[in-house]
Amino acid sequence: MGVQSDEGLSKAYKLLEEGKPSQARQILAETLQFDLDNAEIKFAIWCCNFWSDFIRQLPSLDVYERGEGLFSQWKSFREEKQRYKVSFDNVVYAMEKGIFTLALQSYEPLRNDSDPVQKAEALRKIGFCCKKLGKYDEALLYLTEANQNAPSSAPILAEMADCYALCGEEKNAKVLFREAFFINAQEIDLAFLDSELICFLIREVRKQGYEGVALQEWIPVYGVLYGVFNIKRKLRSHEVGRLKQDIYAKENELRNPSSNLKTLTPRLINMYFWLIDHYVRTEDGREKTNEVLLKIKMLDRNIYGLYHAAK
Repeated sequence: MGVQSDEGLSKAYKLLEEGKPSQARQILAETLQFDLDNAEIKFAIWCCNFWSDFIRQLPSLDVYERGEGLFSQWKSFREEKQRYKVSFDNVVYAMEKGIFTLALQSYEPLRNDSDPVQKAEALRKIGFCCKKLGKYDEALLYLTEANQNAPSSAPILAEMADCYALCGEEKNAKVLFREAFFINAQEIDLAFLDSELICFLIREVRKQGYEGVALQEWIPVYGVLYGVFNIKRKLRSHEVGRLKQDIYAKENELRNPSSNLKTLTPRLINMYFWLIDHYVRTEDGREKTNEVLLKIKMLDRNIYGLYHAAK
């Protein structure tokens, strides 16, 4: 790579980090003339082409639509990027910084919304943007405030867990990931989780052939089996009662021929794991634990075997 290519890419990356792909594309097109076979420049131009028109129309949208549009478009960008033959991390990093700087500017005016639910969602998105920009401590402050406005939100807890993992605070991360996936696995957007702790688990569950909502529901099951969700908390008495009621309802649902076994089975198994953890702490836990283990065995012999092997 020549000096002109290095200089051109450096200038283009600075513009991408500022959320200006159209200007970056002009510089890259000029630079390409002096280095026609440069794959990095070609990939950077492709990225600019993907984003230029979308960013150009952002001023016509209200602030909420801008933020939501940027989030949605980023997911599309990630998917399209997988189809491109080559990828360069420094290009993606510059693009990511620019996009989430723009998204952060879009969501910041919404952080003082009078509705606690909407405020929590805005704070979650702001926290997420800070996370993508590498500001993990700041992200956690926003996410903690979001959690105060909307307690027991699976997406908020998952984002908090992801930030803790990225900060190296693995214990906090494991507790919150386990909690988030128990509350509502299907509400968690896996595409926006970055830490290796959870990305490893997602990859391993995908190897089992699961995708979509089934993948989301099986993650906490394999999280227990692979020792990722191994930090557990004591359930309160009312939580135990609610868990037993939910299990009873799911068991009845399981008897319905029209039930969706692909999601119901892992959801019920995860509930059984939580109940077992509770029984382990009680005096008569062994007998009750064996009863639950028998239910798991009847539901999925493979998971039953893996669970025993992991103990």
